[in-house]
Amino acid sequence: RVQDLAMRQVTGEAFQVMTARRAWERLLCLPWLFVLSIALAGETMYIESESLLAFDGRLRTGTAFLGNQGLVQGVARGMMTGQGLFTTTLEGHGELAILSEGNAIGLEVTGNTPIFVDPDAYLGHKGNLESKVVVDVNWKSFLGQTSGESFQIKFTGNGTVYIQPSER
Repeated sequence: RVQDLAMRQVTGEAFQVMTARRAWERLLCLPWLFVLSIALAGETMYIESESLLAFDGRLRTGTAFLGNQGLVQGVARGMMTGQGLFTTTLEGHGELAILSEGNAIGLEVTGNTPIFVDPDAYLGHKGNLESKVVVDVNWKSFLGQTSGESFQIKFTGNGTVYIQPSER
């Protein structure tokens, strides 16, 4: 749709699409990247366009504003991850393939168990999740006595968060 294309160009979530008529059996990419296939069953996947390799033609694409947790939260998340206030969405019934540096890991989030993710390892998420930037800065941070992971994204709700073992 022209409206979706215009929105992706304005938000920086643009990606080029090549149409294939046959179902994929193998996906090949650069040797240091791994491919993970994810099935959606009426869900929405939030994924950065740079991590998206392929998707089923039955899925609808869109763009979501990540500032919905508050403009300050959205800007902070964008600055930490190098991603903007917007992300690509895919929704419906079908499959998609994402790229990661190392084997991607899907972490299940339930209402009672929040997940904390390094922003540089985050690939995407699906399900009914809310995200919030969490800052853990104390006097040890200023003395250089911490691991350096002072900023994390906290996910709560029910769904799956996908991460990669390396940082961007």
